[in-house]
Amino acid sequence: MDQTVKSRITRIQLALENNEWLKAFHLAESGISDEPTILPFRYLMIDALIQGGRFDEAAKKIALWRKEWPKDRKLGIYALHLHIYFKKFDEAERLGETLLEGAQNIVEKRDITLHLAFAAHGKGNPRGAILLLNDLLSEDPLNTDAYETIGKIYFENARFEEAERYLLALTDIDPLHPRVHQLLGLLYSEQGKWDEAIMELEEAVEIEPSDETMRELGWTLNMVGDKDGAISVLEEALDMNPLNLQARIDLGTIFMDQENYERALAEWKIAQTQDPGNTAIKSNMEKAREKVEKDRTISRH
Repeated sequence: MDQTVKSRITRIQLALENNEWLKAFHLAESGISDEPTILPFRYLMIDALIQGGRFDEAAKKIALWRKEWPKDRKLGIYALHLHIYFKKFDEAERLGETLLEGAQNIVEKRDITLHLAFAAHGKGNPRGAILLLNDLLSEDPLNTDAYETIGKIYFENARFEEAERYLLALTDIDPLHPRVHQLLGLLYSEQGKWDEAIMELEEAVEIEPSDETMRELGWTLNMVGDKDGAISVLEEALDMNPLNLQARIDLGTIFMDQENYERALAEWKIAQTQDPGNTAIKSNMEKAREKVEKDRTISRH
């Protein structure tokens, strides 16, 4: 690979690091046009499409290029990732098992094993997924993805003690992991351990603020009776993402509980514009409107 090609690849990588996926895509496209046999340009185009959320287009490119380079393992691993994304678990399992047989290094083996576990879980085989992930941990005791996934699987199957054990182990390895405190918060909320849930969700928000984690924290504050705190957090979540429908619904519900019917009605109206067919929103909006009209009638008399 000559220096000019290396320089072009570096430019694409920098664009991806700066989240300039469209720029990276066009640079990769130019590279493929000029150097059609140099596969890294194709890999980087796939990276750009995935970063830009163009998963369908990425999948089409991969399928097309795998016909031309059927033995290319990197294209195979991209295909495996997207099979999981599109919930094509049977295809992912078949491809993953084939790729695993020829794994060329420990990093590749870990990645394939992890995605085989995702496929097993997606097919409704949590036991098989956990066995794969524990095998992975025996070789790679610090694999945070494995700890997180096992914790999630146990959580989903209401095995809360096991879920907590794996998620706490993950916090020991990586205290600043972006999702583990959120998962612990949800785990404790599910068990009604509100104080622990609030502590974990506040930690999650501090590490990596997101509208969804803020929403979860807001609703948990509501459950312990801190209505004002809940409203403040939910409003902040909606400032971050005005389209977070569940945050809007939660906020309307709390205003109803506080008998602030005009604010509740205002939130329900916005929610209905986002999901006009939602019968629960329509019902709540009608209740709030009745309360507002009743209050206005009383005030006139």
